[in-house]
Amino acid sequence: MGKKRRNIQKSNQDELFNNLDKFDDRTFSIKNDLPSTSNNNGGGGMSRAAKKRAKKRAKTSSATSAAPAVAAAGGGELDVRNNDVAHNNNGDVVKKSVDGNKMQLPLDSDDDDDDVVDIQPKLQQKEEVKADNKLVKKKKKKKKEKLSKSESHTTFIRHDENMEDMEEEDDDNDDNLNSMNDNNDSHIEIEPEVEELLSTLTPLQILLLDSKQPNKESDNDENDDEEAVMPDTNANGTAIDPKHIVGDITTELRARILLSSLLSPSGVTVNEFYQQYWGKRPLLAALDDIHENDDDDEQPKKMSAEAQVEAANHTTRLDGFLNRTIIDEMIRKNKLRYGLDLNVTRYTDSMGNGLRHRITLDPPPKKKKRRSKNSSGGSSNDDEEEDELEYIVANPNDVWANVDTSQCTVRLLRPHEHNDNIHTMLSILESEFGCMVGSNAYLTPLHSQGFAPHYDDVDVFILQLEGYKRWRVYAPFNKRETLPRESSRDYTENEVEENMGGEEMDVVLGPGDVLYLPRGWIHQAETVARPASVPKMDGVKDDHSLHLTVSAMQNWCWADFLEMLMPEALESAATSDKSTSLREGLPRNFLNYMGTMHQLDDDDGGSLPEGLKQASAALKSGEDGDQVDEDALVELKAQQRIRAQQQHFKDEAKKRIMRVCKQAMSMLDDACDQIGKRFLSDRLPPALLEPERELTKEAFANNAANYHDAAKKIWPNTLCRLARPGIARLVIEESQAVLYHCNDNSRVYHGTPLSPMEFEIDDAPAIEQLLTTVEPHWIMVKDLIHGDIEDKMEIAQALYDEGILATVLTESPDRSVQTG
Repeated sequence: MGKKRRNIQKSNQDELFNNLDKFDDRTFSIKNDLPSTSNNNGGGGMSRAAKKRAKKRAKTSSATSAAPAVAAAGGGELDVRNNDVAHNNNGDVVKKSVDGNKMQLPLDSDDDDDDVVDIQPKLQQKEEVKADNKLVKKKKKKKKEKLSKSESHTTFIRHDENMEDMEEEDDDNDDNLNSMNDNNDSHIEIEPEVEELLSTLTPLQILLLDSKQPNKESDNDENDDEEAVMPDTNANGTAIDPKHIVGDITTELRARILLSSLLSPSGVTVNEFYQQYWGKRPLLAALDDIHENDDDDEQPKKMSAEAQVEAANHTTRLDGFLNRTIIDEMIRKNKLRYGLDLNVTRYTDSMGNGLRHRITLDPPPKKKKRRSKNSSGGSSNDDEEEDELEYIVANPNDVWANVDTSQCTVRLLRPHEHNDNIHTMLSILESEFGCMVGSNAYLTPLHSQGFAPHYDDVDVFILQLEGYKRWRVYAPFNKRETLPRESSRDYTENEVEENMGGEEMDVVLGPGDVLYLPRGWIHQAETVARPASVPKMDGVKDDHSLHLTVSAMQNWCWADFLEMLMPEALESAATSDKSTSLREGLPRNFLNYMGTMHQLDDDDGGSLPEGLKQASAALKSGEDGDQVDEDALVELKAQQRIRAQQQHFKDEAKKRIMRVCKQAMSMLDDACDQIGKRFLSDRLPPALLEPERELTKEAFANNAANYHDAAKKIWPNTLCRLARPGIARLVIEESQAVLYHCNDNSRVYHGTPLSPMEFEIDDAPAIEQLLTTVEPHWIMVKDLIHGDIEDKMEIAQALYDEGILATVLTESPDRSVQTG
């Protein structure tokens, strides 16, 4: 096994055997019938190619192991490291029984009464979620295709002929897209009842970031929120709290549930969203009961106690991400800079001509001279001076003065850089969408607008956190501006009115509402007062609007993929050792008959001069040439010769184009690797949740005193898997196995370049197994495909030290082989 870090020399591994003599040699057995990843590539394991390579290298390995998702018993002296194993302070390994769903305490425990902790009722409760179709009694929300006509919730649907034609032309494309979405979701299986139950949780609860999250190992519900509505019961009539279940789901399911939670007020499931809305049309996720009002005087409707609780839960479901206090602290603590980290802007009639436009109040950056070493290596006097931009640090007092007195909007760029909750949400959503996800935040005072009408080059989810904002949304102007690859310029209101004629959607978002807009949909938004039909709620601010925009799908379309694929395919086909067709010279003097100026009329002669029409007809009928004008006949024959040359050129070009396309089809995997590397470079560093972090090197680094030294070392019987699906990728480059990962990425876009790891080519099958084994599956180090056990351990150790591998030791370490 050979491995090195590109441009970075890896340091020697630390000595990890100092305290091994203290480790108890007690042996624990592991179930032989646990799910195997080597035979099941659905959640991990190896590809067909890896299996073929395995036959040439070694005998078939023993079945790899998968750890069950069993809740750990909490409290006492046990430091639980994952759902299957714990270590006490003496270094003893504590393992849970798979069959009995119980966790066995150390055999020398002094507490005879507590030798076994039974958690069977908790698991039985979770199983009954699927068994009983009447578990979830929560009513289905109406889909927003039938939107309320109240002031706070008014939508106008415009069906013009152009849009209908566009939709008609795209029927086949939509069917293909729906089919691809179905295929992409085929590996994510979740019962509709379970999805609906878990989607009632707030995003922070799903992300395990809610400080009020209950201890799922505790059966004491006395501290549960008294206002929480728990209508869901199992077959025994026992209430099922989704907060007790959400800790045990995989990252892929957690990402799906997070998106489902954001969309839940719309009554649209995630699958319906992908099929009917994703990249096609807007979707509003708002609570109908808050907005509905049948009274003519638009006075707030008296709500039932249950409706009040539901409304309160809805308006606070997005709490915990941002508010004005958090933004102020962020500006003061991190010295945010105008132009780079925030903008102060306003959409106003500054010229007094009745036309509003966007103005930005950001102080311009200063030019600063910076000396750089002379490339010729001369003396310091010969150093060259370069201009460097120095961005101005924002004074919080000035920022808020512009907001409060000048009615300006503050736009925070990348709030996730300084906000862990937002970072965690975006990181999980990247697992759901499979592309880079970003965010901006906008705080706008009452009766103010910060930006002109425009469309974006990203799909956005608008999360309304505070206050009320009126959004006017318009369909794309034309086919060319549908799903654009670049954002638009600022439009004037007259342009929008002249081209569109009316809004596709006109709606007021309140706290807890979410609006999805595909890229290309024109929009503008203005902060408004709380609509009269919306009841006043305690703690809900309405003197300003604050929303968080979550963006996805930037530079992530087929054109981007083909821009990466086709140049490589052309280069490969042109340098082929099997054909010289692309290297052959162009036809002599082809410019004499090809090009716009040489375009000829169609063969039917529809627009030919009368003389040429007669000559063409005579030739076709076989008449005597003496009856045809000689000059016309000569010109006609010249055109026919040119047309024949043009057709020959087109045929030859088509042959070569098809050769390039054929080469491109053979290079699809290579292109996917390249765009996969770009994704790893673009995306955020993974924000591992606590259950994930506890299995990685980071847990030991932060809490080394509570873990035995043996747990820091990779052993032949160590169980491994990728810390989170999709955070690493293996590619073959120049006869080397190169591993790319995003674990060291910066929260700033491209703030830290990728630092790939290089391995020998014969290490690739083992690395592939480790990278494709994801939760809930595990694979044992000794079962990796490689000739030497030492190499297997070193490969796993390298990935573990890099922080991208999760490990667990369910029994005493196998010290028959030691490395490092």
